[in-house]
Amino acid sequence: MEVKFLGVRGSTATPGNGFSEFGGNTSCTEVLHNNFQVILDAGTGFKDVKIRKDVPVLILFSHFHFDHIQGLPFCRDLLSPDTPIYFSSALVSKDELKGILGGCFSPHYFPIELVENLTHIQYLEFEEAAKIIKSNCEITSINLRHPGGATGYKFESNQGKFCYLLDHEYDDDSAPDIIKASNNSDFVMWDGMFTSEELSMRKGWGHSSITQGNEFLEITNSKKMGISHHSPYRDDKDMMSLESEIKNKNLFFAKEGQIIKI
Repeated sequence: MEVKFLGVRGSTATPGNGFSEFGGNTSCTEVLHNNFQVILDAGTGFKDVKIRKDVPVLILFSHFHFDHIQGLPFCRDLLSPDTPIYFSSALVSKDELKGILGGCFSPHYFPIELVENLTHIQYLEFEEAAKIIKSNCEITSINLRHPGGATGYKFESNQGKFCYLLDHEYDDDSAPDIIKASNNSDFVMWDGMFTSEELSMRKGWGHSSITQGNEFLEITNSKKMGISHHSPYRDDKDMMSLESEIKNKNLFFAKEGQIIKI
């Protein structure tokens, strides 16, 4: 199993030389495992997705805030596919998903009615979507605390275990279920939008801290963690400074284009 970071920035894209080391595109992560391709979220990093033509392709949404869907219309491969492509989310039904995306990319907000034009896309209930790749890997959902709702995803196969935990506010109430789902993971993606000091002033915003990620890595006995959903106010210099303070060699700040093999 391979995990590739196509967008690791949170909230809004950050172009410019000051963000070139870690990347400025918003959330998009690719998971490759034998006979399928899964794309987690479609932030601005989705523009650079290379849709495979030899396997089923599943686009899974954690939720529908703009930084997780705004790249959807700009992936050229999505507009002219030669392979089955499926859209799904554990957060909502397939009909709700189609309606949400149709509303977001309607003439009030976007010049093209995207859903009406992407007639080749198949919308599936999450349980149906998971069955498409069940022979290779089991995908389950993880409830996350985030304004408007969000869901994480767990991938388990004979190659390893990967947990995608972006956009969640980790606290005592949510901890037991997330810890149980993530125990003994080979790799965890973590929402590290805030420092501990920032988090204390932003309760209820739906994000976690870098320090909490470090603690979670130890509690769950997981092997490796990639901090993602980086603050748009934190440039490369700030990121490298924060990363240098981390003493855990198994925790790192995710970079756009980086590939993790599990």
